[in-house]
Amino acid sequence: MEDKNLICPLCHAEFQNYQCVACGYEVLEEKGVLVFPSRLVRVFSGYSTKTGLEAYTRPEPNPPSDYYPRYIPEAARVVLDVGGGDGWALAGFAQSHPSSTVYVVDADFDNLVRVPKRGLCNLRALNCTATMLPFRDESVDAVFTLFMVEHMYDYQYSDFLFEARRVLKPGGKLIVATDGDVYDKWLHPILRLLIERRFRTSGFLEKWYAMTESTNHHNLKSPYQTKRWLDQHGFFIQDIRLHLIAGRRWIAKIAYELLLPPLFTQKFLTTMYVVIARKPEGAYSLSGSGRHG
Repeated sequence: MEDKNLICPLCHAEFQNYQCVACGYEVLEEKGVLVFPSRLVRVFSGYSTKTGLEAYTRPEPNPPSDYYPRYIPEAARVVLDVGGGDGWALAGFAQSHPSSTVYVVDADFDNLVRVPKRGLCNLRALNCTATMLPFRDESVDAVFTLFMVEHMYDYQYSDFLFEARRVLKPGGKLIVATDGDVYDKWLHPILRLLIERRFRTSGFLEKWYAMTESTNHHNLKSPYQTKRWLDQHGFFIQDIRLHLIAGRRWIAKIAYELLLPPLFTQKFLTTMYVVIARKPEGAYSLSGSGRHG
């Protein structure tokens, strides 16, 4: 395999011609996407298109974000966008940092086929799961994930964090962006009810249920809970950025700064948030603790 950053996700041995030299695990290439077969990859096949949301059903990739690249260190050379879909979150970083490589990791092949359409040779699509990352120990500068962890059960979320710790270099960054728990579960549907006089939610909440494996927003955590969760998995928390209801309006800014208790604001008025964490220097190795998706 030409890409020397990639190894077998099962036994962490080398690849040769898309096949592991130790266990025989085979990788497929289709439409510019490297496919790492697993049970969860089969579960999520076609998931994005079944939501009916325009962002997932349009044939062309979504416009790149000008917001999320700010969370990636300028010096990062190997970056993972886990659950990255069509790569819209970090495509801008890849474009402005041609010497860096951004791997868009997603369990849904239908989402990833749009990544090569961006025409960026350093933005690469990998169809694999967050719990089986095919990268060498301590080879990655930053792991970024946006709107993914709320779809995971805790044991899967835990496996993902162990994998992130394994592949990150000492001092490497973990950036977790997810929905606010109270807002997504309660306030958003209620606000839509008040505005439109009927329940309309994000599409995920309408079309998917908890008995469908890992597809609904069934693991919503508050910023404080996420901070504790990452801390329990050996990460040092550097910052938490809150996106607040009407946060750009001056009257809301005054209320948030002067009138409302910070814990109330964090718990009840946060629409989404970003936790920025770091793998400590000299952290113990998790080599050989491969997780199976």
